[in-house]
Amino acid sequence: MRSRFSLIKASTVGVLLVPAFAFAQGPVSQVGIKGSYNEYSYDSDISQIDDSKERLPTVGAFYNYGNKLTSQGGFIYQAGIEANYGEKDDNELRDARGEIDLGLRAPLDNNLYADFIVGGGYDWSRFEPDAGNGLETRTTNKSPFAKLGLGLTHQGQSMTTRFEAGTRYSLDAETKLRVENVGSETLDMKDKANPYAELTFLWNQREGALPVSASLYYERTNFELADADQLTANTKLQSDEVGLKLGMMF
Repeated sequence: MRSRFSLIKASTVGVLLVPAFAFAQGPVSQVGIKGSYNEYSYDSDISQIDDSKERLPTVGAFYNYGNKLTSQGGFIYQAGIEANYGEKDDNELRDARGEIDLGLRAPLDNNLYADFIVGGGYDWSRFEPDAGNGLETRTTNKSPFAKLGLGLTHQGQSMTTRFEAGTRYSLDAETKLRVENVGSETLDMKDKANPYAELTFLWNQREGALPVSASLYYERTNFELADADQLTANTKLQSDEVGLKLGMMF
């Protein structure tokens, strides 16, 4: 009788604990908003276009699905999409990204884990700078990329802290430069390594609470043409982006 009572008690405790740990282990959806500050350096040898360095704020939204923030070890993954829009003076930016991460999480101690990430995705952006002289200029970039990153994840009782850094390496990217009254041309871009870093905090992981997250991130993206001609002679665009993401999980 005593053994039977102990078994029932243990089973009851196990059933009660399953929901509490289900969130910590399994995949979740994450949706949120983001804001960023972008600095664009635009250089060209085209005489009609002024070289410039523009600062542009953007706002956007994102959605992720996976266990990269919640797993306590083993195989981790995440798929996500995001889109941004920014406008200031006569400068306008639109961009979007789709991305998939796959990796392994290895324990370093009871609460600290090392993450090894590989992945890939697709970037699209359209930047319309104020080129001066009343000219309308548009640069559209399309870039598949491969991704490699390393991370550290600390999972406490009430908060998870995660840091990841690495690079997105553009592959077979192309850019289309359109200049009013001059013409347009689509050219291949050089494959480039674009570094990134992100620090994420996740709160309210207890049963019955609504988990919320905040992330600080930095990205650099370099656009360099593989070839140049009279239209696009030595035209270069570099983006440095610092931003904040706020999200909730369900």
